[in-house]
Amino acid sequence: MRRPDDVRAGPAPRGALRPAGPISLARALSKLGVCSRREAERWIATGRVRVNGQEERSPRRAIDPSRDRVDVDGRRIGDAAGRLVIVLHKPVGLVTTRVDPAGRPTVYEALRGLDRWVFPVGRLDRETSGLLVFTNDVRLGRQLTDPQSHVPRTYHARVRGHPDAETLQALREGVDLGRGELTRPALVRALGSPRSEPGGTWLEIVLTEGRKRQVRRMCARVGHEVLELVRVRIGLLDLGDLSPGEWRELAPGAAEALFRR
Repeated sequence: MRRPDDVRAGPAPRGALRPAGPISLARALSKLGVCSRREAERWIATGRVRVNGQEERSPRRAIDPSRDRVDVDGRRIGDAAGRLVIVLHKPVGLVTTRVDPAGRPTVYEALRGLDRWVFPVGRLDRETSGLLVFTNDVRLGRQLTDPQSHVPRTYHARVRGHPDAETLQALREGVDLGRGELTRPALVRALGSPRSEPGGTWLEIVLTEGRKRQVRRMCARVGHEVLELVRVRIGLLDLGDLSPGEWRELAPGAAEALFRR
């Protein structure tokens, strides 16, 4: 559901993001969320794709999505179409992919009404709700997911039981997830145990990395299963008053809040 006060995102300030550099045409279509890479190869081979106005039949053609114009079936896509950044309050039950082989509903069903291609920046698993960013800007997507960017992501997790001070400190210092996989230090604090949810405690966990199902795995390793998980903030950008299933476009300059701490 689109919010009535949505506005178009403006261009990023010069130098705010690193150049994406050239990637293959098929990979670009996949990264932009247009289709899978295999499907992109078929579309290119059948003449459905143009680069800078010329029909292109090679999926290996190197392009820069921030500079080259790409059209699919006459429709302009990519960074050259103007940067677009969207935030969605992802509901529980949606998978973060365009098409799910198992037929499960995807996050794109929540973006009905959007008339431009966007791809998700990172993922939230099916059972996790909260802030999910979409964009058509490959440079922005790369920087947000680059482990060296250390962009903080804030989660509220309801865990089984009541973690003691020693357990909270263990989460802060880093958790061994097995096979030598050690998490970075995190900010962790207890938010309390609401009377309406007996037997559980809400924690706030701030990570600067994005390992697969990281919060769930961290809490499980210290003996407290995650019962409910919501991502509430990326950088200084939060969900605001978005309800589950609602989305909005970011105003000009608002995307830079993703990189502030």
